Amino acid sequence: MPETMTQALRDDIRINSRILSSGEMKRHLSEVLGHPVKQPEFTRLMREALPLEKEYQAEIIRWLKKEYRDAFVWKAGAGVYARIGIPDVCAIIRSRFFGFEVKRPYIGKPTGIQTATMAQIIKAGGVAGVVSFPEDCAELIRKAWR
Repeated sequence: MPETMTQALRDDIRINSRILSSGEMKRHLSEVLGHPVKQPEFTRLMREALPLEKEYQAEIIRWLKKEYRDAFVWKAGAGVYARIGIPDVCAIIRSRFFGFEVKRPYIGKPTGIQTATMAQIIKAGGVAGVVSFPEDCAELIRKAWR
């Protein structure tokens, strides 16, 4: 694998990250690249090809505001006076609190404090989960209304 990624490969990864599981993506990349893709190379490729987390957050905020026009949607602030572990994107939809911890597909994992905070939100009656795409948010919201 060359050190620089082609734009075609970057586009392929970005498009397929919405539909392929981690294992499926590894198999796909193995076919495209012509050699088995092991975890270190897979991680490197994902880090290089996928947008930063803030781009996923912005996409999710735009989607929430479009789909739920009456919802109160905000990006949780970070800083010295902020509570750590609060999900990246929060919303109140039809009187219910939703916390969306946004992570890059395949490589983003919540920290222990983020996981603990999501558990506290759920225990308090809210809805919280790890998402990458608006479709993930839609699924979390659908499950909450069942």
